[in-house]
Amino acid sequence: MNDVVIEMSCDPDLPWVKSERNQLKQVFVNVIKNAIEAMPTGGNLQVSVRKMTSGVCMYFVDQGQGISEERLPRIGEPFYTTKEKGTGLGMMVSFAIIEEHQGHIEYQSKLGVGTTVVIQLPAAM
Repeated sequence: MNDVVIEMSCDPDLPWVKSERNQLKQVFVNVIKNAIEAMPTGGNLQVSVRKMTSGVCMYFVDQGQGISEERLPRIGEPFYTTKEKGTGLGMMVSFAIIEEHQGHIEYQSKLGVGTTVVIQLPAAM
């Protein structure tokens, strides 16, 4: 889609994560959709899942336009969006879902280089 290539890699023997499958699917769809839209002329989206001592860490790394330092802290705020026709609710809901799963979501970005979304989730007990 949009000349975006999605590459996936996972560590072997990942721990189980206690989750509501459809909620996490919504988070992943939001993050991937945003990454694709940030690369209107194409690029690579690298998705990787790594084992941590306390759970798993997922990285979504795009080659999009990037997000300015001033805007980064506002991602996830209700009705805050950088899109012309966006509502700002997708990431707000995503942040709430990850928090509900006792996880953490973080954005790292550099203008003109791209954005990395890091999602950490605890292992199931």
